[in-house]
Amino acid sequence: CPQKYKLHYIDRVETEIEESIEAFLGSRVHDTLERLYHDLRYKKENSLEDLINLFHNEWKKNWNGNIVIVKKDLKPENYQKMGVKYITDYYNRYKPFNQGKTITLENEMIFALDESGDYKIKGLIDRLTEKKDGVYEIHDYKTSIRLPSVEDIQSDRQLALYAIGVKQTYQN
Repeated sequence: CPQKYKLHYIDRVETEIEESIEAFLGSRVHDTLERLYHDLRYKKENSLEDLINLFHNEWKKNWNGNIVIVKKDLKPENYQKMGVKYITDYYNRYKPFNQGKTITLENEMIFALDESGDYKIKGLIDRLTEKKDGVYEIHDYKTSIRLPSVEDIQSDRQLALYAIGVKQTYQN
């Protein structure tokens, strides 16, 4: 929302912090997947049951009354069930999680957009993996009901910008 952007970043209007249920759900799924790959670095492979229990515990620990549910016909439990499905689908698709070597988790990158370094951008990469052929793969976890269209993917600059940062940081 352009007006929300203006109020927050330009006018710097302080508002009561609200979190949408969708953002809350995404954070809990993200926390769970981060734990999965963090533990794998120490040769600990969590079971699907372990991850679902972690998800439920993180949900309960972080839940608060300020979380906004816009769709009034849905309850927190509906979203929690969606999270379990997302984690289950991910687990079943990628197990045994050996598609590449995890280079970094939750990596904040600050990188230049120009040769002089005057213009920089900051981003947070959920997971960076090096594939067996030496190609780096940027993972950005998303929780959404629908898959993005080809047009959405082609117009999304986030991963393209992260690619610039990865090339600057990990160039051989």
